Amino acid sequence: MRNLKQIVILVAVLLLAHAGWTQKTTPDYQYAFNGQVKWLMLHESGTLLASTGEALAGIRPNSSEVSFKLERLKRVKEENLEFVPNTPYLIVKPRGMFTHTVVVDVVKGKIVFDSKAEKWQNGVTSRHFLAPEMMFVVNGMHKEEGLGQYKAGVGLYDLKTGKLVRIFERKPSNPMTGKPDIMGDNIIIPGLKNVECYDINSGAVKWTANVKNATQIVTNEDSKEVYAFRSKGDNTVVYKVNADNGASLWPEGNKIKGVISTIEFTKHGLAIVTNILSGGSKLASKLKGSGTSKVYLLDLNSGADLWDKSPKTKGIINHFYIEDDGIIFGVSDGGINKIAFDGTPRWKKPLKTGPGIQIMATVPKGLLYISETDADIIDMTSGESVFGKAIKYKRSAAVASAYDQIRDRFLITCKDGVYEVDGNNGEYNLIAKGTKFEGKEDPTGIDVRETGILLTASQNLEMLDFQGDSKWHTYKRAPGKSAFGAIVMGALTAASMTMASAHSYRAGAMKGAGVPSYNSVLQREEAAADMFSDIADASFQEMMKRFKATKATANASFILTKVDEGVALVKVDKDSGETMNEIVIEDKKPMYEVDDYAGFLYFKDKSNNVSAYNLNK
Repeated sequence: MRNLKQIVILVAVLLLAHAGWTQKTTPDYQYAFNGQVKWLMLHESGTLLASTGEALAGIRPNSSEVSFKLERLKRVKEENLEFVPNTPYLIVKPRGMFTHTVVVDVVKGKIVFDSKAEKWQNGVTSRHFLAPEMMFVVNGMHKEEGLGQYKAGVGLYDLKTGKLVRIFERKPSNPMTGKPDIMGDNIIIPGLKNVECYDINSGAVKWTANVKNATQIVTNEDSKEVYAFRSKGDNTVVYKVNADNGASLWPEGNKIKGVISTIEFTKHGLAIVTNILSGGSKLASKLKGSGTSKVYLLDLNSGADLWDKSPKTKGIINHFYIEDDGIIFGVSDGGINKIAFDGTPRWKKPLKTGPGIQIMATVPKGLLYISETDADIIDMTSGESVFGKAIKYKRSAAVASAYDQIRDRFLITCKDGVYEVDGNNGEYNLIAKGTKFEGKEDPTGIDVRETGILLTASQNLEMLDFQGDSKWHTYKRAPGKSAFGAIVMGALTAASMTMASAHSYRAGAMKGAGVPSYNSVLQREEAAADMFSDIADASFQEMMKRFKATKATANASFILTKVDEGVALVKVDKDSGETMNEIVIEDKKPMYEVDDYAGFLYFKDKSNNVSAYNLNK
């Protein structure tokens, strides 16, 4: 999996190859606003969001006009935004004493849920997004149509249409206490006193389960399983109920240590990973990443743990996959292990690896892993090195990899330099030693081009030939922390959304999946596009087209540098290193965003106009 720094490289600042000459560039489009533009933010759908004194505005790529202005959302602050990853939906959270919640489809430019307009008294008390149904579930007091009275209920809204599906009446003494789930034509809602299953079409209660104060419902459509989870301090209790009548199949529940991090359905049992955080507050432990994980496999009939002894992890599990013959997982502090479904180890002993496993992926010869200090290909059956030796290198916070298909080799860049690994016999060589970039940087990206091997970092760009010798190299200091920070933070936001999205949809599906292939790990955008194709909605279809299109940055890097007039964004050819175009921004501290898919630079000037420059020229 690409790390955040690698994704930042796709849109962030690289360097000007030829300094000393500049020219002013006329924008392709300009957008005027009556209120001050407080911030700009590029959404992953390609919509540029701008918060102004008059509205929350949106600009779509290659559009001559502002695409939408939502006057209901004036002066929105960034801290009140919550993005639903890999969707066009933006949640505007309550602020201060006002608890009203709004959901915006930023592609259509429409408010698809507004708690005030939908007559929820003082807003909603809780809300949950359900994927892949793209439904929004809210809890609170709703005003009955024509009666003028408020009654307790749970609302189900279809975000694709922006329409209310149904209000499910609730007793005020039994509010929704956690995240519900949809199974077929039913919605199962956890409450303070019980769990209730409603028919979505009629709104009638179909059954009630005697599970109090559940915090999450998880269902399996294929096997018709329903599970309720209840947090109890730092631990969790798991219940299973009959999907037809709500009868308690695990009446006492199964008490497990830790907080749920992963749930996977298997035909052998319910696989669960919990995190047991160590020392201090929960928040402090999460930030430090301290603690350990525990793996459970619960019997589908009794709920009992099928494993007498859970495998030791000595850290937090951050890679977890269900294979046909067992469960394989990687630990953030280092180490990979594989356990059979009966709880016995598949390998003689856990595999020792370096910390920070950045990639676990399948390749033709086995399982490839890349950590901060080593890399190897492992036999999935024995857990041993396919070629008998791992690559060891100095600890590198940034480790990037690529596959050279023509030469059947993997390329890895780290603090030592660039390694090549033969895909057939595992032999490896350091073909470029000590590729230290200027400005105290190390390469954070690597790409196999027709002309050579391209290494990238925030301020450096270097092309090697296929033997590892340098062909050309360019570097220049960043123009300043403010400008540099603006583009990096924008890229980090997009990267975080992309990475989080993979987890959110995986958790939503809750179906076991094996270790992904190396290509699919590196080409997440294509996987996202395939996911969009299954959703019959114009916004998702637009996102699918965007992610399937060739990036504007495929053959060029956009480089930021300081010039006399302010700063300049320069387009540099990735194969030759030559400057192709230059855009001068006459501002020492610019506010701007770069869309590396559509190829546009958006810039706010001092008069609160936003200019758009086509970077494809």
